[in-house]
Amino acid sequence: MGEELRRRFSLDKANIDPSLKNRIFSADGDEEVGSWNGENIQQLVEELDRIEERVDANYGSLPHNQNIPEDLRNQVEKDFPVWACDRSGLCLTGENATDIVPVEEIRKHYVQKYGGIDQYKEKLRLDREKMIENLNYKKKK
Repeated sequence: MGEELRRRFSLDKANIDPSLKNRIFSADGDEEVGSWNGENIQQLVEELDRIEERVDANYGSLPHNQNIPEDLRNQVEKDFPVWACDRSGLCLTGENATDIVPVEEIRKHYVQKYGGIDQYKEKLRLDREKMIENLNYKKKK
């Protein structure tokens, strides 16, 4: 049986065409409207400007999100919107995705404001616990 006809299982490593990872979709996700290779954030900005002339892009699923450092994901990227980062550590940030900020500057922001990213995440955890405690207290009344 030829390799191309072999049954593939969910745990098998899949060979994915690298160009598929570069796709930028419309806001509704129905149409591929552009591409970005993850190398240079300025190229992404130019591509988004070109796209936005005719259709809204889906900023929530820009390609190469693996370039966003692990410590800046989840809680941090929601607080300090990080839409994409290039391989050199420059990130597209801001509520309207209009700023280019180096990764180290984002980290420095959290050091100055909270003592570090871990301290910020701990503050969120404590705030959440306190909120749950208050809700439980109000329920008991």
